[in-house]
Amino acid sequence: WEILKTKFRKKADEKQQRVETPTSVKVRASVNFKDLNLTVDEDEEEEEEMQTVAPTNSLASSPKHPKAKKAMERMKLVIIMVGLPGRGKTFLCNKLKCYLNWLGHSTQHINVGSYRRLQKPVDEVQSADFFDKNNTHGMEARNRALDAALSDLDDYLASESGQVVIFDATNTTEERRQKLVSHFHGRYQYLFIESICNDPKVLEQNYRFKMMYSPDYKGVDMDKAISDFKERICKYEEVYEPISNRNVHYIKLIDMVTGRGYMDVNRISGYIPGKIVFFLMQVCKAGMAQARKIWLTRHGESEFNLHGLIGGDSNLAARGEEYARLLP
Repeated sequence: WEILKTKFRKKADEKQQRVETPTSVKVRASVNFKDLNLTVDEDEEEEEEMQTVAPTNSLASSPKHPKAKKAMERMKLVIIMVGLPGRGKTFLCNKLKCYLNWLGHSTQHINVGSYRRLQKPVDEVQSADFFDKNNTHGMEARNRALDAALSDLDDYLASESGQVVIFDATNTTEERRQKLVSHFHGRYQYLFIESICNDPKVLEQNYRFKMMYSPDYKGVDMDKAISDFKERICKYEEVYEPISNRNVHYIKLIDMVTGRGYMDVNRISGYIPGKIVFFLMQVCKAGMAQARKIWLTRHGESEFNLHGLIGGDSNLAARGEEYARLLP
């Protein structure tokens, strides 16, 4: 009996210790809502001793309540473009920037090629040979442009307003992408968007459209510009490594503009990334390289127009219906 009594007493003591709560508890809660990270730090303070009630019936001071410190942070996101030249990356960047800003997420488009052109000496010609993997001078210049672009990216995301950066460059090698991951990891969220196109007809159309506006070929004959641009692409193809690592977050657009392609979505979750996937499906379905005419027109003559009335929603008059039939 003495042995059993000792065991029962020991179990009761252990249960009592588990029930007791510490006098000071620090709780940290974090809630993610859309693109917001809501953090609450709660410090529970020790209760003060209750004061004795005074003869004047004044209330005793109440114990202090926990103080909660609330912080709201917008998640920072970097969208890293991947793909050979002439695959519609910059087109997608401009579309995404407009869309995300319209949604209310402050977005900046950073094009590494622009930094390369700004750093280029006035008399230097950066032909296809400049992009050769064995061109030491070219590699150094391109790395300087990358570092300058990353510096501006950090400055923008460090600001209170900056939320999303679209990092526009070829980023065709695993080494280059790993360098970017090392720079962003633990600081920002990031995902890759790789644009792949193998349709010769679409590519030729892209090349000609690009040569019309590319600063690299300003004032150069169209045929000569396209020839040099194709040589540049060959230089990139020598080192090109498509994304194959399933551990990274990426969206692949493969021949989407032809209507026969598909989208590969890997490890994409969250509010803004989900919006991006939906938007890209619509943009690519419409066609990135197709020239389209958009007509904006008022209705033809209405019955109210015949009577000089403004407003309302009357039917079309005979001439209004004829006008509608003649629209292209």
